[in-house]
Amino acid sequence: MKKVTTYIHTHWDREWYREFDEFRLRLIEVFDCVLEMLTNGELPCFYFDGQTAALEDYLEIRSEKLPLIKKLIKEKKLRIGPFYCSSDSLLVSGKCLLKNLEIGIKKSKELDETDFIGYIADSFGHSKDIPILLKHFNIDKACLWRGLGDIPADLDWNGIKVTNLIQGYFQDFLNLDKPIEEKAQMLKKYLDKIAQKSGENVLLPIGADHLAVAKNIKEQIRELNTIYKDYKLTIATPFEYFAKIQKRQKVEGEFLENSLNFILPGVYSTRLYIKQANAYSQHILSDIAEPLEQIARKYYEVKDRSAEINYAYKLLIQNQAHDSIYGCSLDSVCDEVMERFKKVYTTAKGIIKRTIRDLSDKNAHLAVINLSKYPYTGAIKIITDKKLNYLKIASHKGFTDEKLYNINQIPITEDYTILYEYLIDIKNLPALSLTQINKQNICTEKHLKTGKNFIENKNIKFEVKQGKITVTDKQTNKTYNDFITITDLADIGDSYNFGALKNDTPLKAKLKSAKLKTQNHIFALMNLIYEIDIPIKSTQQGRSKKIKKHKINIDVTLYNQAKYLEFIVNWKNKSKDHILKLGFNLKEKIYSTVNEDLFSTTERKFNPDFDINKYLNAPRGKEIKPNTSPMQRFMMTQGFGLITKGLSEYEILKNTVNITLLRAVGIISNPHNPTRGTPAGPPIETPKMQCLGENKAEFAIAFTNSMEEMYALTDAFYGSCVVLNTNKSDCQFKTN
Repeated sequence: MKKVTTYIHTHWDREWYREFDEFRLRLIEVFDCVLEMLTNGELPCFYFDGQTAALEDYLEIRSEKLPLIKKLIKEKKLRIGPFYCSSDSLLVSGKCLLKNLEIGIKKSKELDETDFIGYIADSFGHSKDIPILLKHFNIDKACLWRGLGDIPADLDWNGIKVTNLIQGYFQDFLNLDKPIEEKAQMLKKYLDKIAQKSGENVLLPIGADHLAVAKNIKEQIRELNTIYKDYKLTIATPFEYFAKIQKRQKVEGEFLENSLNFILPGVYSTRLYIKQANAYSQHILSDIAEPLEQIARKYYEVKDRSAEINYAYKLLIQNQAHDSIYGCSLDSVCDEVMERFKKVYTTAKGIIKRTIRDLSDKNAHLAVINLSKYPYTGAIKIITDKKLNYLKIASHKGFTDEKLYNINQIPITEDYTILYEYLIDIKNLPALSLTQINKQNICTEKHLKTGKNFIENKNIKFEVKQGKITVTDKQTNKTYNDFITITDLADIGDSYNFGALKNDTPLKAKLKSAKLKTQNHIFALMNLIYEIDIPIKSTQQGRSKKIKKHKINIDVTLYNQAKYLEFIVNWKNKSKDHILKLGFNLKEKIYSTVNEDLFSTTERKFNPDFDINKYLNAPRGKEIKPNTSPMQRFMMTQGFGLITKGLSEYEILKNTVNITLLRAVGIISNPHNPTRGTPAGPPIETPKMQCLGENKAEFAIAFTNSMEEMYALTDAFYGSCVVLNTNKSDCQFKTN
């Protein structure tokens, strides 16, 4: 007879197919019942989903319950933490996941929780760096599900004791209004599947999304034990299960296998505007505001603003809850997500400006703080009301920072003045440093060359030949002809999965014009205009005969000293149910790529000849995995590097790297999605997911085989420098 550790839980999405506040009203009802059952003995213990955000949301309304909650946690009847929010690990940075755990563990310990499991039951796949993350906080246990594939229940994942939930966390049978014999029969099918992958001990979740505990749960478990001959069920928590397991199979790498359960890879390109906002917010908070504040406090005794930093992090991490960052939610929920991103950005920007104010000296020299751990060479921007002898690139009306961030003054009409934007071409700024700018730091060499149809420097040449793009890596003398293609396909899927229309023929954009728009000694900009005719909608029957002409505007910028080309793409989407991609055509077929991961890099293998048509339509319970991959900030292959600001999905097709610019669909879960044989959520229409109207994408390309250089270029593209006027001496800062 197998011993079954049965843990009672609820999986809590803060927002998804209902708004946060509506879900919270349900949370209050559900958790009120849980507390009552824990208090009166109807429920021996309850596992609260491995995150503290839901508990915090509850206590904001039910603050009087705090003493009871602390008592139950101390008695180990209620288990909480360690995460603040149940986050994704493939779209979110390592720094944010560290902060997620830091906040969650701190809250848990305040409530007397002392032991933790890395409970990641519903994330759509798992980064290989999760063990590094957990070990940093001395967590040696984890529960995973999606992406693990056909492997045993009990695993050793690079030193972390892992339980594979096999059938997932979603078992709601005991809440059904059916006779216990029928419930037992339904549950046993799942138990048998879990038991096949387990030893003498089996872990069985009882619970589901936003689900209350069945009020007669203890009695139902007793009745099940009289029915089952092969299983003995005991209500406990996963902690008790982990203590029983001695033998584990060793595994390594990331988990993105979908043979047994859905990993729903379409979420990497759903509502890309959310991923872009996340990339900008992570960068300004984690890479600029936080390290600048820490340096200012440690080296210059500037006021401690760590509380403000943590406030911004909590807002950001709320948006990184998996359904929120995936974009697979109501339009109204995603509107809330975007408002929180605005708050994160505004708060981080305000912290940066105040820290600069506190480090500045009136009428002092120009200085730059490089916050990257790599040296910086390239352009920096200055915004001031003063006329300077640098390259002026723009001007606008506004208030100076001296007025806006002086707490003893209020900006008035007379202070509204002309602000000038200047560029300086800087070289050799040390990593993590403050440098007073002088002639030695300013680049006077002129590497830029331009013509009617080309821009180049000593590293890269970009040119237009006979309506096609040619790019030359001048360090290796490799030339890539017909380098860029833009294609469009039908997408009859949903927020979770790209929906392929069988035998759909890609539509190709044509380059209509190329014009040298800007040239000076610091940068050159070439403007490209592409046109493509896209059907106004797509259905299972095919693409509409009625089309809309789309103009795609691309600004390609090359800086004087740069080792990468920058692209800004703007277009107005006028069509529904389609996917738009921009491709880079390399020399050879692509069999593998290397991606930035949370704290390292990950190699991924591909079949360059993959054809999704061979697998359509997906049978019930199965999901076709396309030849796409999630990415953090960059990917590399064949000496080619792609850096993006929130474009989080790329595809490999023969010798082409396709980056998804837009995936326009209009439903959370389409029950007829040809690439997924079973619904993955409610069939609620989401018109804003079509992303009609103005769209924008930013990315850069480089040519290198050096991972170290790729990290440096990525930091440079994102921006790692802060400009200020200060008399403080040159200094290099030590990292913790």
